[in-house]
Amino acid sequence: MFTHWIALDPGSNSLRLYDYFNDREVCLKTCIAYDKQKMVALAEQALAYVYQNKKDIKVRYPIKQGDILNDVTPLIRQALKELKVSQNVFKPCFLVCLNEDVSDEQKLKWQQQLAACKVRKVEFITPMEVLQTEQACFIIHAGHSYTEMGIYAHGHEFAHKIIYFGGMGMDEKIKMTIAQKQNCLISNEDASALKEAVSQAFKMNKNPMLQCMAMDRYGKLVNIQIRASDLWPAMEEQILQVVLWAKHCYMNMGSEMKQRLMNNGIMLSGGLANCFGLKEALKHEFDCPIICTTKPECDIIEQMKGLK
Repeated sequence: MFTHWIALDPGSNSLRLYDYFNDREVCLKTCIAYDKQKMVALAEQALAYVYQNKKDIKVRYPIKQGDILNDVTPLIRQALKELKVSQNVFKPCFLVCLNEDVSDEQKLKWQQQLAACKVRKVEFITPMEVLQTEQACFIIHAGHSYTEMGIYAHGHEFAHKIIYFGGMGMDEKIKMTIAQKQNCLISNEDASALKEAVSQAFKMNKNPMLQCMAMDRYGKLVNIQIRASDLWPAMEEQILQVVLWAKHCYMNMGSEMKQRLMNNGIMLSGGLANCFGLKEALKHEFDCPIICTTKPECDIIEQMKGLK
């Protein structure tokens, strides 16, 4: 019997799907705008409501650390529509990548919400299963809401750790910095944009004045400015935590395994992998090759393409 498989990498920042049969891929921003309980926009279109000063309209981010916080079916249905998946004859099956900390209750919630989107069958796989190689490998997947790392060789796990430090943590710290220095509030999206701007500036050895929209204490939208270096401590804190836990995993290995890992290098993936400072800090700490693709945020969905 023909089985129509679709891969799903449900990130807190972006939702990525790949249709094995039609060789199509789609990526949606993981957010939905609601007017009270009514959905008014989703994905990128929902971001237009971030700056609308309407108390009844809220932009929600329905996925965090692999867990479903709010209804994700609108995003799944939109993704299937963009993939042009016909469900008239064959209902699709989903291969979903979730980290090991996701509970059975949450997996059941994923199955229920995907079933509501006419998905026939759901299988789960972990990022470490997707990313590991046969040879000795040290994997660090630095994502938006968490970082997962592990040491593997020939299918055996020697170390594994999930820490809740990542891009989202940087964004929250940037928002706190703006609140303390400017007495204003900024959106998640502006915090993320500032993070990216700081990263790009530091890669070019620059320290520019950055600006964005914010809400002052009177509830009015204002334009604020802040020096890139003023935001760096908010970003560096998350990076140092990743390096600290990576070092902890590595130090528990025997001398032979350590040598094999250093010869093969550290495999760095996830949306935070290209952020200024992370590769540099890992390189400084371990003095080994840091292997990172040009689009590390897509590494999981790219590797999942070869699984069905």
